[in-house]
Amino acid sequence: MLWVCLSMVFLLPSTDLYAQDSDDVDDVEEYWGDEYEDEYDDEDEYLDDDEYEDEDEYEDDEDEYEEDEEDEEDEEDEEELADDAENLGYTIDLALGSPRFTNPVLMDWNSNVDLRASVEFPVLMQVMGARFRFGVEVGSFKFENAKYNTVGEDVINLGETFSGVTAMGIVSFPAGPGKIKFGIGMVGSSAGFSMEASYGIRIGGMVELRGGIRSTETLMAKTSESVEIGRAGWMDGQIVLGVNL
Repeated sequence: MLWVCLSMVFLLPSTDLYAQDSDDVDDVEEYWGDEYEDEYDDEDEYLDDDEYEDEDEYEDDEDEYEEDEEDEEDEEDEEELADDAENLGYTIDLALGSPRFTNPVLMDWNSNVDLRASVEFPVLMQVMGARFRFGVEVGSFKFENAKYNTVGEDVINLGETFSGVTAMGIVSFPAGPGKIKFGIGMVGSSAGFSMEASYGIRIGGMVELRGGIRSTETLMAKTSESVEIGRAGWMDGQIVLGVNL
């Protein structure tokens, strides 16, 4: 019976209508009448040409202010770069390394421990956020033939060496206690290049101890008997002691 009653309430049509009393209508204030429109038209005025010109001058002043800020930021970056370079001073790296991997040309050659020293100048450059320094490097290398080899008509005797001195100009990218180097110059009597990456710890404010790898290539290697053996390359592990002066 309860469900039937509820159903009749919802389903039967209703004839009752509810409306607002006419007496209350007079008390309602009209907001969109003619008087309001006239007031709106009188109060809302467009900017004249002089006011537009004032806004243009204000925009020009804003542009000049932004340009001045950019110039100041560039000057601050240059001053910071100069200060960092002055604080770095000269950097001396002493490296001790031994070749672990070679290309096929040096596969039958025994290697030795090599020494290298580099000096980086107190000139710090920056291109697109990357900071780098210039310097020079000298080092030694030595490989000894472990068995008889032939290169064309030439015979490389047992014990013959491929050795010499490396002299390169380097570009160094410092990154905290780490460093990446690229070098190009002479490897023995031939042109060559090198790439190096190392990372370590900083001891105090002047000394760094790093470990890393280095790859060296020469375009035309020659033995101690002036036999050309072609393009030679090797990769060695190294320990680097860096000193900032």
